Amino acid sequence: MQAFRGKAYSIFRVVQKPVLAGFPFLQQLDPNMISGLSLVFSPIAYLLLSERAILASIVTIFFVLLLDAFDGVVARAKGQTGSRDGWMVDVAVDRLSEAIICLVLSRFFILLTITNMGLALLSCKYKKHIIIPLRQITLVILIAYFLLQSHPIFSLLDQIVFCW
Repeated sequence: MQAFRGKAYSIFRVVQKPVLAGFPFLQQLDPNMISGLSLVFSPIAYLLLSERAILASIVTIFFVLLLDAFDGVVARAKGQTGSRDGWMVDVAVDRLSEAIICLVLSRFFILLTITNMGLALLSCKYKKHIIIPLRQITLVILIAYFLLQSHPIFSLLDQIVFCW
């Protein structure tokens, strides 16, 4: 266990080398461009949520989160994980993405978004990444919302997610 001390391991670290070896063009990608691409899909999620197209919103938010994880995989593969500029781009894009997605949701989500922005500022000051995984929480809640549409608890969930 001593060999793993100080390193965070995730499923993305396990699959990054085989994925990058199988798709060498990925080495040419810029992690910041991938982050920017995830930001392109956030307004789409917003529009889908505003139309209450829940399943399409779930798929879009999942894709945004996948791109967010993928930019880290590419950055690690290219040895760019120590870049302060890259970290700032990633944090800024993530918080902006959350704000765009959560803007259509209830005040509760907007409050969490504002809290997360404050935590991101503290992260910059203290150089520790401290956030609420808001897009992931939103995704889980939307999945529950979609699955419980015919359940009696749905009206309460609707109030929590969409009530203004």
